[in-house]
Amino acid sequence: MIRDRLISEIKKTFSGWDMAINPVDNPIIRFPAAQKDIGDVLIYDDGDEATVYVENISLGHFNPYDETLTQEQREIAVTEDVISFLQALFADRVLLHTAPDHRMGGWTRLDLHHGPVALSPDRRYYLWSKPYEP
Repeated sequence: MIRDRLISEIKKTFSGWDMAINPVDNPIIRFPAAQKDIGDVLIYDDGDEATVYVENISLGHFNPYDETLTQEQREIAVTEDVISFLQALFADRVLLHTAPDHRMGGWTRLDLHHGPVALSPDRRYYLWSKPYEP
């Protein structure tokens, strides 16, 4: 199960971090917010994929979308992708954005983005640890 591999690897990778783990129900992992405006990070096991919510920003689906993979290969790929995202997020290498009413949001991986990020005056921008100031 994705949940078993995800919980095990996240516990290893983020040992000593404040997190809540629920091996039975969703969300399976919750990291408390570094800032109220962003909200908690919630990780869900959706069977064949994981969904990561940055509570007040947006969500992302982590799934290799490759039907030729075995269940174990899928679990490994999903786990590696989620951990890579979390490491980037917590290291302030993910630019989070949201509309002031939080009805629309998203993120950009700065460590994977080439060139400057286009910013919109009608969005609020954050890094995990602080508001983003270009």
